[in-house]
Amino acid sequence: MKKIFKVLSVGAFALVLAACNTSATPTKDTTKTSSLTLEQVYDKAVDRQADIKSMSANMETNQVTKIGTGEESMEVAIDSKMEMDVIAEPLAMHLTGSMTMPDMFGEGTEKSDMPIEMYMKQDQGFFMKDVASDSWFKLPNEKFDDILDQTASSADAKQQLQQLKEYIDDFTFEQNDDAYVLTLKSKGDRFKDLIDSQVQESIQGLGLEENPLDNLTIDKVNYVLYIDKETFDTTKMDMNFDFKMKVEDEELAMTTKSVITYTDFNHLKTIDIPQNIIDNATEPQ
Repeated sequence: MKKIFKVLSVGAFALVLAACNTSATPTKDTTKTSSLTLEQVYDKAVDRQADIKSMSANMETNQVTKIGTGEESMEVAIDSKMEMDVIAEPLAMHLTGSMTMPDMFGEGTEKSDMPIEMYMKQDQGFFMKDVASDSWFKLPNEKFDDILDQTASSADAKQQLQQLKEYIDDFTFEQNDDAYVLTLKSKGDRFKDLIDSQVQESIQGLGLEENPLDNLTIDKVNYVLYIDKETFDTTKMDMNFDFKMKVEDEELAMTTKSVITYTDFNHLKTIDIPQNIIDNATEPQ
């Protein structure tokens, strides 16, 4: 059971746009149309990525996980709301928010809220607040290096674009007055190889004897990306996943819905970790 919950900590899978030779189809009530092709939008969005030094983001996620089958099955619903500031170089992040989950010590349908706050800075480390003790702990340097490498890799938009080129035909390309809208909808295992490649590094540190993705069945993959028509910033991403996997002979079925909204591009110059956190944080034994 512990390893099952380790699997649940694997991060969300990041997807961005791909290239094609057709212009965007106007949605209903669109009055400001553009003749740019998907390939042209792609190139401009990639160029814009090189200019983004910082951003803020709001993320809301609803996740329902069913473990096991029949009378012994257990369902866990977790809702989270996060606000995040990020600087690209040197990599730094400040995240605040909360998670709502079933109260394991309560009865019936009681839920509990868990506040979350963390800092990450390339030259100082990863710090997270321990709500129970109202104190801070610092991740050991060797573990922080792994997180830093994974974060830097996932932030490489050009690398992700290369991975998506073979899925060009699966995107629909639309536009409204403000944004280009790219939609990817799929059923089955067509994107299993892509997902496997994106999370392979993330699961290496989980201590699992086997890769749970070897037993992964993808029921649904839906993405909707919004690209600003003037700035070519990625301003919003809607993601829906339905999948099943087996972990230690237990069946796990998960439905995840996430909405990420990006704002305030290039407004941050630095993210400072309060000195009292640095001075008093402890490393877990």
